[in-house]
Amino acid sequence: MFSFSRYVFTALILMSACGFAKTVELATFPIPLMVEDSERGLFVNLTKEIGKRTNKKIHISVYPTGKALLAFSGNKVQGIFPGLDVSIPKRSARSSAFYVKVDHIFFRKGQTLESVKDLEGKKVGLTFRYPYSKELLLNKKIKFEFAADDVLNMRKLAQGQIDAFIVEERSGLKALQLSGEKDILFNKEKPIAQQEVFYAFQNDEEGKELAEIFTKTIEAMKKDGSLQRLLVSP
Repeated sequence: MFSFSRYVFTALILMSACGFAKTVELATFPIPLMVEDSERGLFVNLTKEIGKRTNKKIHISVYPTGKALLAFSGNKVQGIFPGLDVSIPKRSARSSAFYVKVDHIFFRKGQTLESVKDLEGKKVGLTFRYPYSKELLLNKKIKFEFAADDVLNMRKLAQGQIDAFIVEERSGLKALQLSGEKDILFNKEKPIAQQEVFYAFQNDEEGKELAEIFTKTIEAMKKDGSLQRLLVSP
């Protein structure tokens, strides 16, 4: 007779053979175009594609920016994205870069603001808990005002509550569209900062293994051109 214990043993073997593994828990935060929610956004699409290619079950949790960072630093999740040097602890396992965050100065029509120097003496909008370059943040001659999200900052800029808004080019353009505001410009040829974007994992054996798996997949996607295609806005 086929015993229950033998049935359980057989089931475990079958699950192992099918690649049964625990879910990889990743944290992220809302970014226009890049992270719309746990199912939509260019970075979310990339994460899902990596899961498919590696046969990894990935669960994405979207938190406010500060809570996402706390979830990672408190070991509540195995990884976080998008990671940048200025926001992620140095002692973390990291994938290779999958994107470059290019920050620009958005300003009202009739102005020309192209450098950190140009911002001195002005009110500059930043988004709460977003990562920015040290050159910008350490300039004591600039008055910073924080808003909860990019769309609100675009509206503040259009209404003259701030003189400029610092934001990544593509998410900034999406926020401008969502705000419904007009006559907001930026100089595409004059970014004020560029930062590589990566996946960050816990600095343990599992995290290092995940970082290596993600890196290999990202590099393969770079070679076959699928990374660039996937990150192109529809």
